[in-house]
Amino acid sequence: MKNRKYSIKDLENLTNIKAHTIRVWEQRYGLLQPKRTSTNIRFYQDEDLKKLLNINLLYASGYKISKIAKLSESEILEESKAALYNNNTGKNSEVDALVLAIIELDSGAIVSSLEANFKKNGMGKMYSMLVVPLLNRVGELWQLNTISVGHEHFFSNLLREFILTKTYTLKQPKKSKGKVLLFLHSHEEHELGLLICNFLFKDANWETCYLGQNVPLEGLGITYDLFNPDLVITNIIKHLNEEEFDTILKSVVSIVSSEKLIIGGNTALLYKGNVTEKIRFLESFEDIKKLLV
Repeated sequence: MKNRKYSIKDLENLTNIKAHTIRVWEQRYGLLQPKRTSTNIRFYQDEDLKKLLNINLLYASGYKISKIAKLSESEILEESKAALYNNNTGKNSEVDALVLAIIELDSGAIVSSLEANFKKNGMGKMYSMLVVPLLNRVGELWQLNTISVGHEHFFSNLLREFILTKTYTLKQPKKSKGKVLLFLHSHEEHELGLLICNFLFKDANWETCYLGQNVPLEGLGITYDLFNPDLVITNIIKHLNEEEFDTILKSVVSIVSSEKLIIGGNTALLYKGNVTEKIRFLESFEDIKKLLV
């Protein structure tokens, strides 16, 4: 997997730690050692991002930065694990049980848990109340090297199959409330949130056209013209720097009317303030529910 390059501004956006603070931690305490390009521009990589997240976890748990600076990388990792587990103890037993099933690659236990929660809460609440906290927890455990990318893919594919199976039971309405096109741009692979949107719109009697991951611009343009949707929904979740985000957004707006475009995802929300076009953003599950009416 490609090791991405981040500027200090990217780290600020991704961690909510001010660039000034990162510089102090780096220069005064030597906690990060950025690399430099051939033109002498400083950059950081995925391991720096992980380490910074762990340092911030300890700092937020009451550790003094001077104490953290004396720890080795392995000690920072172990102390972070202890702090995270202590903070999460007893918060959500269902999430903890699913985390254990993911670590043990127990597909039967995962599907049974999803099925029980779906029957109790429906797809929307299941996603917002169980899946989102679970994915956040998996991300924390990735940060701590407790869960691998393989574990994440194992769970994501099981969840994807579960959502698709439930979606296939729904029928396109004879009289729809409107038409919605759903897609992910050519470098975006995080599909789960979009699959949930597709289910919710279809279940609410909208006609949906789901294109899925890694959609090239040419394919998007042809489908957009043929389907003529009332709404177009996409997510931007993959870590991007500001320039990459702007490039993707401009390419999408060159095809899709900005007034029809709705964007979700953490990365999109990071750069929301840069957007001048009349684009709507999904910031919560409640925003999706408002669109379904």
